[in-house]
Parts: sequence; structure tokens; C-alpha cells
Amino acid sequence: MDVKLINYFKDEIKNCSSTQKLIDFKNIFHKKHIIPLYEKLKVLPIDEKKDFGKYVNTIKNEIQKIYLQKLSEIKLVENSKKNIINYDINLNTFNLRKGCKSILTIVEEQIIGYFEKLNFKIIPGNEIVTIKNNMDQLNIDETHPIRDKKDTFYIDGQKMLRTHCTATTAEVIYNQNCETKVLSYGNVYRNDDDDMTHSHQFTQIDVVWIKKKLTINHLKTIVDGLLKYIFGNEIKTRYRLSFFPFTEPSFEVDISCCNCNGKGCQICKNSGWIEILGAGILHPNVLKKANITTIDTGIACGIGIERIVMLKYGLSDIRDIYNNDFKFIMQVKENIV
Repeated sequence: MDVKLINYFKDEIKNCSSTQKLIDFKNIFHKKHIIPLYEKLKVLPIDEKKDFGKYVNTIKNEIQKIYLQKLSEIKLVENSKKNIINYDINLNTFNLRKGCKSILTIVEEQIIGYFEKLNFKIIPGNEIVTIKNNMDQLNIDETHPIRDKKDTFYIDGQKMLRTHCTATTAEVIYNQNCETKVLSYGNVYRNDDDDMTHSHQFTQIDVVWIKKKLTINHLKTIVDGLLKYIFGNEIKTRYRLSFFPFTEPSFEVDISCCNCNGKGCQICKNSGWIEILGAGILHPNVLKKANITTIDTGIACGIGIERIVMLKYGLSDIRDIYNNDFKFIMQVKENIV
């Protein structure tokens, strides 16, 4: 080991009184004395490289050890000289404005509150679900478009991002051979292009009531009551036959247009009606796959909360709900308050 070179480094750093000066000197020393040693190592014969390499590393390690010790001493002195500064971590409240809940949250809580009064069990559920719960147990056959990877986000061969909250409901009702009233809610995902009326992620509520001797009248009573609760008692409803794999019969439920009171306008395409949700009587295959053998009837409905929000607050672009635009939020707040 080159004791002379190491002692030279020790003597020189004694004059370094700050962290920056010490760092600057070490860089200069390394460039002037250490790098040339590595350059020499490159051109040495192979049989001499091993011993000379050990020699260079020994010097480098000793220099680093001395450097770190000196650095610690300097920092200790520097820290002791620093004045203690009292920072005020409080925010200036003069320019803060009172906020409000998202309109999405407000409508979601309204719907959940309605079903809580009817003694429904409220379950958010997992957003990652099995293909079994999302499709197989819901009577969705192999040819249905929802099974296509172009339409659905798969995690692997068994799991996926749920495309509807009915996947959570299917898991909850399994083996429940007794009266069951459940509402599942939360984010669902579909591989849609985002535009004024579509989003790859949106919020949904799924409602299922399983009990003996339930009829379409029970379904209409619950759905009509919900829509009047949200839009007002003057709203009218209309049921059209449709198709969903998990209900039979199935219905598209429309409400009279909030903008023109059913007279016909651009929003309702002059029909006087706007589609609002889907509903129906649970398909016998769904009950069978849920291993429910003692009850043969159930009613269900699925609600896209964004659609209700857009109609209730007169929005034309679904993206307004998510963009966090402050002017939009303040306008909504004024309408709510």
C-alpha cells in the first residue's frame, strides 16, 4: 500500500472546512492519482494484473474510509451551526372554499339509502372476480361477446375485472336457500373507447331479491319507487321486453324525459322516453347454478349510476363526471346546495 499517497490525502483534507470542499478535493484527487493507476492496470501483462489490482483497490478503499470519516466530522459541525427554523405547516385558509361530494357519490348514496330502508344487504365486493362468477353462473354462454378479450379485461385464464356487479351478487347468493336481499355496487370495467357517453370504467349497482312467489309486480313496485325517489313523483315509467342472459323475462325500463316531460325533444329523440335501467325475473338457470333448490323465484335490476347522474343533472358528456374541472364542480355544488 502506498503510505505516502494516503498520508498526502489525509493532510490535504484537514484544510477542508465544508462538505462541498471535501467532495471537490476528493474528485480532484481521484482524477489525478487513482485514475492513472487504473490506466496503468490496463496495459500491464496478465501475470502482473492480479497483484497490481489488489494494490489499487487497497489504496482506493483506504482513501474512501478516510473520506467518509472526515465527511461525518464536517457534517456534525455543520449541523450544530444551523439555526433551528420553526416552519408553519398550516395552510392559509383565506382562499379555501367549501367543497362538496361528487355528484356520482351523491346519487350512489341516494340509491343505496333507498334499498337500505328495504332491508337489502349492501356489499361493494371485489373488482377482480372469477370467470365463473362473472359469466358461468349468470347463464352467459360461450358465444356471448362479453367473453371476447376485445370487450373484457382479463387478468389470467380464471380472473378478470368484473364487467358488472352481478358477478359479486352471484358469489353472495350461492347456496343461499333462504330469502336473500342483496345490493352490490362499485366500479365495473369494459373495453370501450371513452367518448361522451361511454367510459372503460363506470359505476354500477346490481339488486337481487330471492324469495318464494315474487312476481313482476314486486319488481315494478321496487323499481318505480326508486325512480320516483330519485327523479320525483311526477316521473312516469315504461317497461319494454328485452333480453338479458340472467333474467327471463327481461325488461328495459324507461322514464319520461326530464327535459320535456314526455312531450318529445332532442334529448329523448322526440320519443318522450329515456332508457334508464335493465330488470327482470331471475333466470331458472341462474338459481340452479347458485345451487338454490328450495326457492324458485327472484327479481333483479341493474343500474348504471353515471346514466342517472347525467339525466338528473343535465350532463351531455360522461367525462365531466371524472375530469375534476373546478368550474364544473362549483356549478354542480350550486345546484345541489
